[in-house]
Amino acid sequence: MDYDLNYAKKALYIMAPLAIMVMYTEGMLIPSLPSIEREFNVTASQVSWVISIYLLSGIIMNPIAGKLGDIYGKKKILSIVIWIYALGVTLTGFSPNFIALIIFRAIQGLGLAMFPLAFSLIREEFPPNLVPKAQGTISAMFGIGSAISLPIGAYISQTLGWQYTYHTVIPLVIILAVLIIKEIRESRIRLQGYKIDYIGAGILGISLVGIIVGTTEAPSWGWTSPSTISLLTLSIVLFSVFIFFESKVKYPLISVNLLRRRNVLISNLAAVVAGFAIFMAYQSLTYLFEEPTPIGYNLDIFMTGLSLLPLALIQIIGAMSAGRSISLKGPKPILVLGSGILVPTYFITSLLVYNGSSTPIELIILISSISMLGAAFLNVALINLLTFSVEREVMGISTSINTVFRLIGGSLGPAIAGSIMDTFTTAIEVPVNYNNHLTYVVTNIPSDYSFSVIYIISGIVAVIMTILASLSSNITYKKLSTSK
Repeated sequence: MDYDLNYAKKALYIMAPLAIMVMYTEGMLIPSLPSIEREFNVTASQVSWVISIYLLSGIIMNPIAGKLGDIYGKKKILSIVIWIYALGVTLTGFSPNFIALIIFRAIQGLGLAMFPLAFSLIREEFPPNLVPKAQGTISAMFGIGSAISLPIGAYISQTLGWQYTYHTVIPLVIILAVLIIKEIRESRIRLQGYKIDYIGAGILGISLVGIIVGTTEAPSWGWTSPSTISLLTLSIVLFSVFIFFESKVKYPLISVNLLRRRNVLISNLAAVVAGFAIFMAYQSLTYLFEEPTPIGYNLDIFMTGLSLLPLALIQIIGAMSAGRSISLKGPKPILVLGSGILVPTYFITSLLVYNGSSTPIELIILISSISMLGAAFLNVALINLLTFSVEREVMGISTSINTVFRLIGGSLGPAIAGSIMDTFTTAIEVPVNYNNHLTYVVTNIPSDYSFSVIYIISGIVAVIMTILASLSSNITYKKLSTSK
């Protein structure tokens, strides 16, 4: 197959900023979660819906958009999806209440389907030996987006309100949408005679909503209450029904045949645990920085953004170096290394946060930055392990399925983290200015034990991730070029 490297690089430079755009928006939102919680008078587990519903709608949309892209053209579907994202961003910035915020975030989450479509378009245009570097560049853009959002977005959020960061991103979304429509070529490979499995999408969505509702409401219902147990059990049964249904339907939402391939199965299972651990740990870190002393560090949104900035910078370095290393060694060694880094750093963090704010914040930032380095290695290796293991004809649906599994873990992680923070709390006195008189009120906040539990769970999940990574089969671009 002939490759036009000049066009391939142009396509990369146009679509890679999609990651900057999304991470600028999300990187601002995460430090603002505690203030959103206070503004709308909701709990930590309820505010986790701001992230979970965004990821959940992305879960449902990704395989549908990926399959539509394989059938009708990836550029065509990508163009539609990015305008949906623009609508969601615009509406979210004008949310009048918490319910509206959740609805608008769900619309915004549909736009997450742009990434597997963009990855697939780039994968089609680059020769195999340059694909890891291209994927590493895209992953580095996530870090650049975070690096921009954390100081700038956090400052805007603190001084004007989190809504204004959404307003500032709208022009960028429109510019990228126009560039994609005008400059990106349509995909050359299409699937014929396929239909969309909307029934499967419905079953998957209902089962995941049940799991998230169950974990979110468990602190108020009780973890052992009949309501919690019955809802979680029903949701797991529904998810099992979904897997069985997908094995029987003619045009499945998620191809069970593809999942029978070792690397495809491992990359998707690994995506679940990676998304779960990374999202859970990252959300908890934000709360830890902003909670009052002696539990947290009592930082405002802007200082929290600055404190998280080293994590974004290390993500850029890790993603770029991972891309180069994968070109030489294949994805498996980098996958094992990345997941292996997460194990000790998460367990060490669980010990550090148990001491509350008596642990120097610089040490927390250092260990968390090392964790982000492992996460960067992990994410770049996962997508390359997958794309090196499937044919071009199913690239769109394969990358979409991988995104679905990653988002399943990502949507469960914040929900469970929020539940743990609502379950294990401690009462402290906080100063309040009332009628120009300083008084103290007692309030419940997440305890240091809750943060420690979250990181212990993340560490256990990282161990599972390392085991899965070691079971994968390595493949390099040289093997790929001789077999396809």
